[in-house]
Amino acid sequence: MRGRVSSPSRRALVKRSPPSALLLLNGDIPDAAMIRRLARRCRVIICADGGARHARRMGLVPDVVVGDMDSLPRPLPRNWTRTLYWCDFNENSSDFDKALEFMGRTGCGRLYVAGLFGGRLDHCMVNLSLARRYGARESLVVVDRGMAALLGPGRYRLGLRRGQRLSLLAVAPRTRLSVTGARYPLRHAALVAGSRGLSNVAQGPVGLHVHAGLVWAMAPDVFEF
Repeated sequence: MRGRVSSPSRRALVKRSPPSALLLLNGDIPDAAMIRRLARRCRVIICADGGARHARRMGLVPDVVVGDMDSLPRPLPRNWTRTLYWCDFNENSSDFDKALEFMGRTGCGRLYVAGLFGGRLDHCMVNLSLARRYGARESLVVVDRGMAALLGPGRYRLGLRRGQRLSLLAVAPRTRLSVTGARYPLRHAALVAGSRGLSNVAQGPVGLHVHAGLVWAMAPDVFEF
């Protein structure tokens, strides 16, 4: 069962095909300042139901709230009058799953996800699984105590500072990559699930070429790529 609350801005929201969006989940957000910085850079702010409580606490106004609406902050802030509430009462999917389904309708170019961890372990593991599934098709970034970008085949310039830590974790079989601009460069290296890619050090902006597979690129702060 699904209900939709229409808004004059909904059609415009979908047609704009925003280049980036921030999605707030109901988990822990250990670095609110980082999220506020991201919110200023993202064109759209989306909350998965209880994530709206984080938005209210940080003074953010969501464009969309997705879910079954059982965890909304009460009362709703007065300046949320233009917020769209996308109601989905399907008990076979989580609010994160529903939010990702909604994101598929917007044409979002990059999705930053905060609040992925915290609370029940099974929820955290499912959230990671959903993030990997979505990130295999679209650009997805997890924000927690740092940033993790899920990157498929292609060339990337990671905007890291000299001395900043960089970790790479393969999440697909037969992942191969090359790394330049780091203390430990790699050339067409096979990377498997494990600790080999942990704690490299940037010498400045890092060049990453993912020849095949899928890899999490992680650093302790937000970086451009």
